[in-house]
Amino acid sequence: MGIKESINNLKNVISVKNVLGEDPLRINELPLTTVPDYMRKKGGFWYWTGALISMAFVYQIVTGLILLLYYDPANAYNSTEYILRDVPYGEIILTTHLYGAYAMIVLIYLHMFRNYFNGAYKRPRELQWVTGVILLALTIGVGYFGYSMTGDVLSADATDVGRGIALSVPVLGSMSEAIVFGNGTDTSLFIRMLGFHIILAALIGALFGFHFYLAEANGMMPSQRKVNYKAPAVEKSSPEHKPWYPYNMLFMIQLAAFAFGIMIFLPSVIDAMRVIHMGVPPIFDPFPQVSPSSPEAAFVPPYPPWFLLFVYKAVDFKMFNAFGAYSALMASVVFGGIPLIYFILVPFIDRSNNLHPLSRPFFTAFGVLAIIYLVLLSAWGVLAPGIPISTSDVVIVLVPPFIIVMAFFYALNALYKKGAFKPSLSKITASFVIFLMILSLAIFEFAMQIGNVMHGVTTGSALNLGAYGAATAFAAFGTVKSSEYAHLSMSQPREVKGLNISIRAAQAIISVLFIISAEILWLMIQVNPLNLEQEAAFGIGLGALLIIFGIGLRVYRLVYYNE
Repeated sequence: MGIKESINNLKNVISVKNVLGEDPLRINELPLTTVPDYMRKKGGFWYWTGALISMAFVYQIVTGLILLLYYDPANAYNSTEYILRDVPYGEIILTTHLYGAYAMIVLIYLHMFRNYFNGAYKRPRELQWVTGVILLALTIGVGYFGYSMTGDVLSADATDVGRGIALSVPVLGSMSEAIVFGNGTDTSLFIRMLGFHIILAALIGALFGFHFYLAEANGMMPSQRKVNYKAPAVEKSSPEHKPWYPYNMLFMIQLAAFAFGIMIFLPSVIDAMRVIHMGVPPIFDPFPQVSPSSPEAAFVPPYPPWFLLFVYKAVDFKMFNAFGAYSALMASVVFGGIPLIYFILVPFIDRSNNLHPLSRPFFTAFGVLAIIYLVLLSAWGVLAPGIPISTSDVVIVLVPPFIIVMAFFYALNALYKKGAFKPSLSKITASFVIFLMILSLAIFEFAMQIGNVMHGVTTGSALNLGAYGAATAFAAFGTVKSSEYAHLSMSQPREVKGLNISIRAAQAIISVLFIISAEILWLMIQVNPLNLEQEAAFGIGLGALLIIFGIGLRVYRLVYYNE
């Protein structure tokens, strides 16, 4: 018997299948929804944003429990600094916990707006949609309390704004302020911050379990074209679908490797930039700023969490001054509460069975406006923090996008009814090229306007910033959608073929990846976990290892499962 045959026999003897059986964990006996192959291939990312959110949440739970071992509410700022400076790998755990929260919020927004424009809130997913919107609100809430726990000057600014809003609640203002922010001492404040952070995280876990159950019961939403743009759009398990194990399981592990790798890699790179004295904007800096009692605190812009900038900026609008002591509350209700209520109620307002975005112009336009205002108000908050804004400036900046977007989508709706948008590959390709050209120009002009605003906020610069920001958001949305449609057939999802590589080529690629990983691991072992610069390098290495593992698993799936 030759060496090659002996090696093959050895592989067969020690293979997982031979040792533990075909499905040792009995995964295929679980009532998990199977999906078509195209959802696991190129272009299928958008079907898995919910899975990525769950992975980010798991990462937050694990790192949060570790941080809980060292955090002291009675000495918030110093305990945060202690975690960074004196706890082995504390810098990586704390900064990636922060950026994991950022990733979770961004992914929830992507997940929600994708489903909104696709009409995924329609039957049979009404309750699934409602729980998803509530999960968004809870995630922003848990992010606010977590952001406020560091005890730095930005934490103090965020809690000051929160106190003002809580105190302006009619009748129950003082009570709500005391419940949420304590009795006025720092210890009671940070005990409340920690308590609500944990309570909301627990609520997210419980509600997420229910949301996941509904998602499995309703099945993944297929391409709109597959169901002729009519609800209900349901992709139920069928005999043609491959079993969840190993196909979906390996795909999910691959997604997790990339997700965790990026969540560790990016903040570690930012940590390294900060260590070598490269500037990082305070609003995105994973490290806490100076203590509120420090003389340097006066030079730190009063930024709240970036994901609440849109509400924070609305508080500066002078038009709410007419409400007196309730001005902050009214600003929060108008720009935060009312949109939230709308998104919760939209499944019960839009009762048609139409799924095409142009067949429901009001709802599509409202979604586009929500994105535009979210980006516009957030950018306004960064560029002009705490600066009062006159009513005329608010009207000049916010009203034109409303008129333009509403008129645009109703005009498109009229053309759609006449059949002007019957899909064809040439039309979709042409639209992609046009949107891409508009996006390139809009990004350039938007960047120029940001530079102008940084030199001084005027009505003209704010108007230009808003206009080009809206154009950038619209062009980005159009580019993404036209790109997605270009990869789909006109009646059903096109079979997306991956690269064809041989087993030998795959083995060579994996061997190279293994050598690179071994070198990275060797360098990581030599890191001093209490040296900030070396710890940042450790985080970069760990993130890179996870990404390399994801690449290797992708190659394995491509060769052995043709996916």
